[in-house]
Amino acid sequence: MLNFIGRGSAFNTKEGNNCAYIKKGEHLLLIDCGSSTFGRLIEANLLDGIKRITVLITHLHPDHVGSLGDLIFYSYYNIAPMFERKVKVLAPTPIIENVREVLNLTGVEPNTYNSDKASSMHGFDFDEVGINYAAPITVEHAEELQCFGYILIGNEQIIYYSGDSNTINEITLDMLKDGIITHFYQDTCKADYEGNVHLSLRKLTELIPYGLRNKVYCMHLDEKFDEQEAKDLGFNVVSITK
Repeated sequence: MLNFIGRGSAFNTKEGNNCAYIKKGEHLLLIDCGSSTFGRLIEANLLDGIKRITVLITHLHPDHVGSLGDLIFYSYYNIAPMFERKVKVLAPTPIIENVREVLNLTGVEPNTYNSDKASSMHGFDFDEVGINYAAPITVEHAEELQCFGYILIGNEQIIYYSGDSNTINEITLDMLKDGIITHFYQDTCKADYEGNVHLSLRKLTELIPYGLRNKVYCMHLDEKFDEQEAKDLGFNVVSITK
């Protein structure tokens, strides 16, 4: 299972920007690093004892990459041994150059971090955090950006992480129905209107049969999201590390 340092949508500042992580030994794996994420990592002491950080990027909205540069600078200048690259940024092939450009435009020089394509990620030592394989999946979110979710395969678990998405594609849904996916993390909001770039709880309820909802974890929650309502419908809601 994934842990969360934030579970909120872009405007749900109380809950922090949505960010999942796995920490094991000296390795921290993050999915995204939004505007509030770095501060929350510091407050929760999650960078204590860390020597290697891997960041999987889903897309380039600020609530998903807004403090990535802060994390890179902190690891490079403040985590011993100083002046060594400790962050590896991974993003799907269509957006990896955009991620590098964004970092470069904000003064984060290439010599302070490592980066690579996340077309099919083997050999990145994810096994240190219990993940053997990870691969991006294209999802529907905002028309102006290419956006991705991830399939993460670990020991006795297969995780789907939607990133920001306003629907669930049939292949992923079939994997859940066939018992392949063990933990299904889905962008879910209370807001329900045509053209919404996030998936409403009503639509999620229509898509997921009741008997499978115990495998589904709502995340990226908007301000009016009712946690108890989602639980009454049979879903889980991610909790935040304090």
